[in-house]
Amino acid sequence: MIKKIFTKYKELILYAIFGGGATLINVASFYFLYHILHMHLLVANVLAWLFAFVFAFITNKICVFESKEWKSQTAIKETLEFLFARLTTLLVDSVLMWLFIDIITMNELISKIFVNIIVIVINYFASKFWIFRKNQNK
Repeated sequence: MIKKIFTKYKELILYAIFGGGATLINVASFYFLYHILHMHLLVANVLAWLFAFVFAFITNKICVFESKEWKSQTAIKETLEFLFARLTTLLVDSVLMWLFIDIITMNELISKIFVNIIVIVINYFASKFWIFRKNQNK
């Protein structure tokens, strides 16, 4: 039964696992850069995003959406589309972080976790239905 459930929801389960890993990298990096190294909020946020981006692209391409094509045209196209989608959600992330922390004065870590949930959902749909969709005739 577990195998049947995993097979049916494999992509979503793997996305959750690797998305959780990317989120952990993002949150831990942000915490370290902002609280330990005392970097500016947005600088720490962008660097944390960059670390999570690299991890997410590799795991999404290979493990989650099983895009095995590494020809330069496809790899460049996927990388640029992934970058565009992630830059869009970085903007969402940064605006929400600024809003929650500087305007509403919420706790930084709680804000980061909440914002990451929103970003994960947006990124999943962008990856599944645009970047790594099975029909590559875009």
